[in-house]
Amino acid sequence: MALPKRIIINESAPRDGWQNWKNPISTETKLEYIKKMIDAGLTTMEVTSYVHPKWVPQLADADIVTTEILNYTKNIPGANITALTLNGRGVERAIGLGMYNVCFVISASNEHNKRNSNKPTVECIADFENMLTTYEGRGLNVKLALACTYGSPFGEEISLDEVFKICDVALKHGVKNIGVADSAGVSNPDHTRKVTKALVERFGTDNLSIHLHDTRGMGMANAFVAMEEGIWQFDAALGAMGGCPYIPGAKGNIGTEDLVWMAESMGVDTGIDLEKILPLSIEMCNAVGAPIQSNQASLYQKRCPKE
Repeated sequence: MALPKRIIINESAPRDGWQNWKNPISTETKLEYIKKMIDAGLTTMEVTSYVHPKWVPQLADADIVTTEILNYTKNIPGANITALTLNGRGVERAIGLGMYNVCFVISASNEHNKRNSNKPTVECIADFENMLTTYEGRGLNVKLALACTYGSPFGEEISLDEVFKICDVALKHGVKNIGVADSAGVSNPDHTRKVTKALVERFGTDNLSIHLHDTRGMGMANAFVAMEEGIWQFDAALGAMGGCPYIPGAKGNIGTEDLVWMAESMGVDTGIDLEKILPLSIEMCNAVGAPIQSNQASLYQKRCPKE
């Protein structure tokens, strides 16, 4: 199958990568490394989430991070900065900060949705639709992040028909990007191909992006399969950091540097300079006290042990 000529990578380390990290990361450190990531060419980025600090203490500085990074990127051509929200209160907060690119999370797993949003999936769908109606015409650019599309960590069967229904709600209201996720890293390449093919046949590739975790070591294989099915928008995290606080045993995202290496070595353009982000990945992981989890950063560290 023909691979895309180019893929877009949405850098997710500042939000998904750091949210579940056990050590507190100072606001100054976050801002320093978000800016360094942007300077290194990672200009499509999810920087934070508007959640109550009681639930995710690591993101208690979301307002400061948002304001600073929006100001930092206002004169950077092509910069695309987004933030995640779980409800209408988060959307209102985003707008108040001048953040008009928001990612609204709904889980295809009812159990995960209850743990992540404190309500069943059906209520989140209603909240989502109400939010889209309320803010119609106010310049809001909404992405639907559909967690657990590829399987539930709690043993539920995820129905493709139900996934389609949630996506249909989003598209009916003009949502241009649906991010489907293997949030728990439970999928394998065969299953990923089956689900992705069905999504592409129904919605096309321009409306879809994919968010993969590497809990069972299948992350990059699943990314390759998604590329074969025409997906050209991917989430990834520098250093392969990440994990949902409400998924037991959750492991990190696929590593940005691993995805860049795989794509570029197959002739797929990413627009990202691997030699710039590799030392940055190691520096960032060291700064926050995280282990080096991506394969490319580990190899680079062996070649350049002083990094």
